[in-house]
Amino acid sequence: MFDSLTDRIPPLRNDLELLPATQEGEEVVVLHDPAGYSDKSLSLHPESRVLLALFDGSKSISELQDEIRTETGITIDPAPLLQIIQALDSCYFLENARFVALREEMDAAYMAEETRDAAYAGQSYPEDAEELTDFFHELWEADSASPETGECLGVLAPHIDLKIGPQGYVPAFKQLQAMDFDTVVILGTSHYSYEDLFLLTEKHFRTPLGTMETDREFVRALHGNSGDVLTRRDVAHKKEHSIEFPVLFLQHAFRERDIRIVPILCTAFDEFLVGGTRATADAKYNAFLHAFHQTVEELGRRVVFVLSVDWSHVGRKFGDERDAADMLAEVRESDQRQLDMLASCDYEAFYTHLRENRNATHIDGFACITTFFDLVKPARGQLYDYQQWHEEERASSVSFASMGFFADGEGASQ
Repeated sequence: MFDSLTDRIPPLRNDLELLPATQEGEEVVVLHDPAGYSDKSLSLHPESRVLLALFDGSKSISELQDEIRTETGITIDPAPLLQIIQALDSCYFLENARFVALREEMDAAYMAEETRDAAYAGQSYPEDAEELTDFFHELWEADSASPETGECLGVLAPHIDLKIGPQGYVPAFKQLQAMDFDTVVILGTSHYSYEDLFLLTEKHFRTPLGTMETDREFVRALHGNSGDVLTRRDVAHKKEHSIEFPVLFLQHAFRERDIRIVPILCTAFDEFLVGGTRATADAKYNAFLHAFHQTVEELGRRVVFVLSVDWSHVGRKFGDERDAADMLAEVRESDQRQLDMLASCDYEAFYTHLRENRNATHIDGFACITTFFDLVKPARGQLYDYQQWHEEERASSVSFASMGFFADGEGASQ
């Protein structure tokens, strides 16, 4: 445990989340670990944000005292500072040898597993199989949508928490039910790791509804055909909900059909937006595209895609200076414009729009959308559903949508 006034304080981990909350009528911020290495959390006074920002690994407690005294004229007692640092250390929230050892041990154990167990059963959806089956039956019965005609190449579906917007998923997966395929490629948004452009896994996915098999032959061929340029570390999948939630809907929709999945996490392509370049200018990205087509052809797979994407993330929680309540109308208008571009399959306009405004509303699935359009090039899109979830407590909002993409330019509902 850290116990020094003169040694540099280990930096605060950069993968933690600091969320506003109310406890016993008081405003607090809660620091927790979404990556799952620690199941502990710390409730802190909101002003602690400023202090936490100082824990960057460059200063000791004595140096922090000097800095605070210089800037404010206040001399602070080192004991409370040390107490806070030790509390962070006890939760494995500091990037030090103690945490690194824990991470390596937990990562090695996960990498050795053949199956990825559900991470959100009992939290985001029922962990009892019968209760979960009833939950999906009710969702299906409440949705009156009919699938579109034409060759569906893939669907865009949310990964919003199933306690918030489960009905938004249904029309997309009903569309898939009408399609003929054997392999579902899930392009999921990576929330916890950015160590490579794409993060694949060979693990099967186990949920309360059973085990959804991963097409391991496809994943291995994809690695090989790309020249093995992508990491084989799959730890990012351990706590990732953007694959787990679509798997549940696939399990329900295809409980009487034999299908397999190819789970691919797409990391942020922000560098392409900021730099004003297309992802196709990147050699590793092109190697992936080429390897994907080669793998489909070699193995003779009949592939359909699920793009696991939430739309705009706005408000205080996501770094905006305004409450989401003051932004909902303009965000809805902006979202509709973007979704219209995708419905017209005008990816160039969509890319240009996001590049010019630097993805101002923080769409988290830009990489998934880009990859899909570069792989498939659909001719037509159909918007099924759009919703906004307003989280008043955190002055924030997330919007989400579902769509279908088709090979033909014309279509009509059955």
